[in-house]
Amino acid sequence: MRTSHRAALAAAVAFAGLSAAIVPSNSAADTRSAFTDQAVRAGLTAAQTDGLRQRVDAYVDATGGRRIALNKIAVKGGTILVTVPGETYARELNGVLDRTAVTASCPYLYFCGWQGANRSGDQWNISKCGVQQEIPDGWNSGGSWVNNQSSGTRARMYNKSHELIYTTPPAPYGPVNGDWGPVWYVRAC
Repeated sequence: MRTSHRAALAAAVAFAGLSAAIVPSNSAADTRSAFTDQAVRAGLTAAQTDGLRQRVDAYVDATGGRRIALNKIAVKGGTILVTVPGETYARELNGVLDRTAVTASCPYLYFCGWQGANRSGDQWNISKCGVQQEIPDGWNSGGSWVNNQSSGTRARMYNKSHELIYTTPPAPYGPVNGDWGPVWYVRAC
């Protein structure tokens, strides 16, 4: 009964046009298969698929987050959008081949950071107020950010000891190239 319920759910998801969603499964093989199927629909090569899977898994392991799309991870208070290997900018992968998308934008009411300069590389979006949120592992230099929160809102950046080291100008502000090296935590508002 449980297997037929999962099959019916998968068919309903596919029928509804939501093929980019990952249907939860009970096995690692099912998860790998769903990931590969989505990557094929998004037009990724086998090398891109393997590289993306490894990078997404590394973020999930480091953050305790969970994958919510092919290249998107829900983390405490926000999301990480992982860049497809061989590409410069993070973009939403909606299950169809679309290489026209350039950079993913910073949603309104969010503070967004990118691993590289000029909004390149992996993207981290946070919006939860009053909480110092740790920046993604491996962001040790370079980078850029945008403060796209409500008008006048300032984000704050903290070092490893949770000491305030920088307060952004009032939102909306950016993009700004900077250095993630001394930053360990950001409080969006």
